[in-house]
Amino acid sequence: MNSKEKDSSRKTTWKFLLQAGTLVISVTVFIFATLSVSRLLAARNQAGQKQEIKLKAADKTEWSGSQVSPLHRIPLHDELNQKIIPAAPNSLPFSSRYSCEPCHSYDTISQGTHFNYRQRPATDRRTEPWFLVDEKAGVQLPVSFQKYPGFWSPEQLGLTDWKFVTLFGRNLNGGGPGEPSQQNQTPDSRWNVSGPLEINCLGCHHRSPLQDHSEWVKQVMRENFRWAATAASGLGEVIGMASRLPSTWSLADGPNPDDHEWAVVPQVKYNQNFFDSKNNAVLELPRPEDDRCLACHSVTPRQATSRAAVDRDVHLQSGLKCVDCHRNDLSHEIVRGFEGEKLSHSRLKASDFTCAGCHLGEKPEKGGFGFTGRLGAPRPAHKGIPRVHFERLSCTACHSGLLPEKEPQAIYTSRANRLGIFGKAVWTSEFPLIVEPVFVREADKKIYPERMTWPAFWAEVKGRELVPVDSEEVMAAAPEVFSLKQDVAALLNSLLPLAGEGFYPAVIISAYLFEPNVDGSLNVRLLEKTPLTGKVTQDRFLLVQLKNDEARPLLPEFDPDEPPPGLEEKVLSVLQNLKSLARGREPVFLIGKYVYRITEGYLDKMEKTGQPAPQPEICWLQGDEYKPFLSPFQVRNLAVLGSGPGILTEEQVSLALKKLSEMNPGRKFAYVGAGFIFSLDQAGKLRAGRHPAAGAVSWPLAHNVRPAQQALGKNGCTDCHSPGSRVFFGKIEAASPLNTTHRATVLGADLMKTGQLFQFLFGFTFLVRPAFKLVLAACVLVIGLLLLVVIIKIAGRVSGISGDSPGSGNRS
Repeated sequence: MNSKEKDSSRKTTWKFLLQAGTLVISVTVFIFATLSVSRLLAARNQAGQKQEIKLKAADKTEWSGSQVSPLHRIPLHDELNQKIIPAAPNSLPFSSRYSCEPCHSYDTISQGTHFNYRQRPATDRRTEPWFLVDEKAGVQLPVSFQKYPGFWSPEQLGLTDWKFVTLFGRNLNGGGPGEPSQQNQTPDSRWNVSGPLEINCLGCHHRSPLQDHSEWVKQVMRENFRWAATAASGLGEVIGMASRLPSTWSLADGPNPDDHEWAVVPQVKYNQNFFDSKNNAVLELPRPEDDRCLACHSVTPRQATSRAAVDRDVHLQSGLKCVDCHRNDLSHEIVRGFEGEKLSHSRLKASDFTCAGCHLGEKPEKGGFGFTGRLGAPRPAHKGIPRVHFERLSCTACHSGLLPEKEPQAIYTSRANRLGIFGKAVWTSEFPLIVEPVFVREADKKIYPERMTWPAFWAEVKGRELVPVDSEEVMAAAPEVFSLKQDVAALLNSLLPLAGEGFYPAVIISAYLFEPNVDGSLNVRLLEKTPLTGKVTQDRFLLVQLKNDEARPLLPEFDPDEPPPGLEEKVLSVLQNLKSLARGREPVFLIGKYVYRITEGYLDKMEKTGQPAPQPEICWLQGDEYKPFLSPFQVRNLAVLGSGPGILTEEQVSLALKKLSEMNPGRKFAYVGAGFIFSLDQAGKLRAGRHPAAGAVSWPLAHNVRPAQQALGKNGCTDCHSPGSRVFFGKIEAASPLNTTHRATVLGADLMKTGQLFQFLFGFTFLVRPAFKLVLAACVLVIGLLLLVVIIKIAGRVSGISGDSPGSGNRS
C-alpha cells in the first residue's frame, strides 16, 4: 500500500471514529435530556396534583356568594359514620364530625376560638379565665390555658382533659379538651364510657325553640358527652346516665337488660318531626342569635333585683347582633375587636371591627369603608376632649362597663357563676367574687376598664413557691371545720317535728337569722328590730320556728307533769333524729327539773341533777355534763360569717392549718385569700403576709357599652378629675371567701400608675378652674386695656411727628 492509500485509509478511519463519537455523544445527550425532562415533568405533575388537591379542599369551603343561610336537609351520621334512622331502636346520637364534614371541614373549624384553647394567636390579650371553685373549702382559683401572671394552667393544678371537661363542660362548645388524643387519655378518665365531647355546631347555629343550653349542662354533668348535643338540640330525648355505668362499659356493650332504674345506659329517642320521609334531618342553621352568645357571655350586677333593672348593651338596643361585630369565617376564629388583634386563621381584617374601625374608619382610598366605618356607625365629635386622652385611654375606658362608684361593684358572669342554667335546683353560685370596673394600665401604656378578682386557695409552701393543694385533701384533714353550715343545717332539720304546721326550724345568732336551704346549707338574713333579738347575746343562740315572716320560739313552755297530748311523741321523734348526729354524745331535752332521754328505744323522763333548767332546752349529754345544742365554735363562727359574703373565718383557717400540719409533719401549709397569705407562726398563731400569688387578677372588659350620654366625661372633666374622683380614688378592696380584717386595698390611681398626689393636685385645679377662668379673663381685659392705651399713645406720637414735619420746614 503506497503512502497515498495509507493516508486515505487513515482519514477514513478518523472520519469513522469522529462520526461514531459524535453519535455516541448525541445519544448520551439525548438520553440525559430525556431523563431530565421526564423527571422535571414528573415533579411538576406531582406538584400540580398536590396543588390541585389543595385547591379542591379550599374550593369546598369557599363562600358561594349568597347572603342566604340555606335550609339544611341533610342525613345525620353517628360516630361510626352510619346514617341515623330515627325510627330504628337503639339509635346512636348524631356526630357533628361525620354529619357536617361532607360540606364543612371539621379540622378547620376545630381551630376556632371556642375550641382551640391551647393555641392562642401570638398577639392576644387576657380573657376571662375559668374558675376552680369549692365553696366548702373557700377556693376560687382562676384557670386558663393562657400564659399570663395570676392564671393557673390546668397542668399546674393536675387537671387532666377529663377533669377539665367534667368541671367546665357546662360552658364548653365541645372540641379541644373534649376530644383528647389517645396519648392524652389518662387512667382516671372514662372516655370509653362517655364518648368524646365533639364540637356542638347546633349549640350556636340551631334556630329552634327546643335548643336548650340547660339540657346541654345536665347531659355533661351526667357524663353523657356523646349524647349531649342530641339532647340539647331537641332532635331527640336522652335517658340514662353514663356516670352510673361501670368504667369497663363501652358502646359495643349496648343497653343493660338487667337494670332499668339505676345504671341505665343512655339511649336516644329521636323526634321524627325533625326528619323527612328519606330520614334526612331538616334543620335551620343561620348565624347565631344573641341568646346563644349570652348563655356563656352575659354579665349581671349583683345589686340588680330583676332582669328589667339591667340595661343591655347600646349596640343590641340599636338592633345590632353579637355576630355583626364578632364575625368569623369557616375557621371560626372569632374577631374579638380589640386594638392590635392578629388573626391566625381567619381571612377577615380584625382592625375593621374595633371601636375605631367602625366609628372612625379609614378613607375609601386607604381601603376603608368611609368616615363612619361599618354599618353606618356614627362618628363621634369628642368636642373639647384633649388629644392625650385618645393616646392614653382605650375607647372602652369611657364607654363600657358599669359606671364607677366609690368602690367597684360585684357582678355575676355566666361562666364563672353558672348563670343561665335553669331547673329545680338553684345553679347560680356566689363564688367566685368578681368586681368591675377597675381601671388598669396595660403593657401598651393605655388604660382599660377591667374585671378583677382575688385568688383563694390552700397551698403547700415550698420556699418562695406556693403549690395548690387539692381541697379534698384539706377537708379530709379537718372535716368538722368545713362542714359548719351543713352540720347546723342538719341539726335544725332534725328539729322539724317540734315546729308547728307550715313552720320550719331556724336559729338566731347575734343579729342574724340562719335557716336551712334545699342544698343542705344555711341561708342568712339580717334581722330588723324584733323582740326575739333582745334575748340573744354574742355567745348564745335562740331556736325559733318560721312561717313566711312570722317567727316564734321553737321550744314552747309546758308543764312536764301534765304535758300536752302528742308533745312527748314529738320530743321522742326529735331525739331519735339527733342520734344520727350525736358523734359520741347523747341528745336530751331539758325542761325544769326533768330531763327527757331515750332508753332502749323509749322516751324516759327522769329528774335532773343540779339546778333546774331555766327554760326548755335541747342539748347534748357528754358524761355527766350537759353541752349546748350548738357548740361555742359553731356559734362564734356563724356570728362572724353572718356579717359578710365569706364562707370561712380566721378561726376555721387556723384550725385547718393545724390539722394539716399534724397529719403531714415536715410540710408547711398556708391559705391564700383577700390578697394575703395566711400561715401559722412558731407559736401556732395565724399570721398574714404578702406573696405575689395572692395578688389580684384582672382582664379587660368590652361590654356592656353605654350610650354616649352616659360616657365618662359627658358632664365635663370633673367626671374623672376631682380630689374625690371615683375613677382615681375609688377604693378597691379584695373580695374573698375569707372573712378577715386583713384585706388588700389599692386605689385606682395606683393601678393606672398615674400617682395619687399628682391626680389629687390636678383634680383640685378643676375646682378652682371657674374662678381661675374669671381671674384670667380679668387679667386679659386689663392687659387688653393697657395695650389699647399704649397703642393710642404710640399712634398719637406717630401722628404728631408726621404733623411737625411741615412746620419744621417753614421755620427753616
